[in-house]
Amino acid sequence: MSENPVSGTAAVPQPTLGASAPGAARLLLIRHGRSADIVPGSPDSSDPPLHTDGEAQARALGQRLRSARIDAVYSSHLRRAHDTAWQVAVHHGLDVVVHEDLEEVRLGDWANGEFRRRAATSDPEFTMWASTGRWDGIPNGESDDEFRARVAERMSRLAERHKGGCAAVVCHGGVINAYVAHLLGTHRSIWMMVENTSITTVSIADTATIVTLNDCQHLYDIVTQQA
Repeated sequence: MSENPVSGTAAVPQPTLGASAPGAARLLLIRHGRSADIVPGSPDSSDPPLHTDGEAQARALGQRLRSARIDAVYSSHLRRAHDTAWQVAVHHGLDVVVHEDLEEVRLGDWANGEFRRRAATSDPEFTMWASTGRWDGIPNGESDDEFRARVAERMSRLAERHKGGCAAVVCHGGVINAYVAHLLGTHRSIWMMVENTSITTVSIADTATIVTLNDCQHLYDIVTQQA
């Protein structure tokens, strides 16, 4: 007579993280490498390239992921994301597929380096806005709900396309924050600092499981702070 787990006569193993749900899609949400320093309002301020440090970060990311299963590589149209994504795609013989709705939050009057300037100078208006943890309130900017909906819709489409597989999605810190906030149902959409080229892994089947946050082992150990 065979043992029956339902009746309690057989040992049942503890589920493990490695036992993914059949048909789950894995999305590797990757922030771009460090972007170049900019002068607010200059031609490069709307779409800065990678800093030399960012280029090195992107190469390290590509090397780390070279043996991983990656079925497709996606990025926003912004240079810092696209150039980071290319460093992943080149190891897998893939093209980088661009989706403009993966771009960073649309900053309205605080675009073209103005957001960065206000943050760097601890501008009182910026400080008051930042305390809300949401994107609402930037003059002529994208609302928090609009941003979350845009990001969540694109991620849902990519997960549907890659059931049973894995896709690298190279985007922006705000995008990753907003999508994880959407999954968790949190009020704040700005709730963690996302390290450059860090990997946040989400497994999506009937429900979504956040597997890693801010994994930047290819740069340094985030726990010990050692390279």
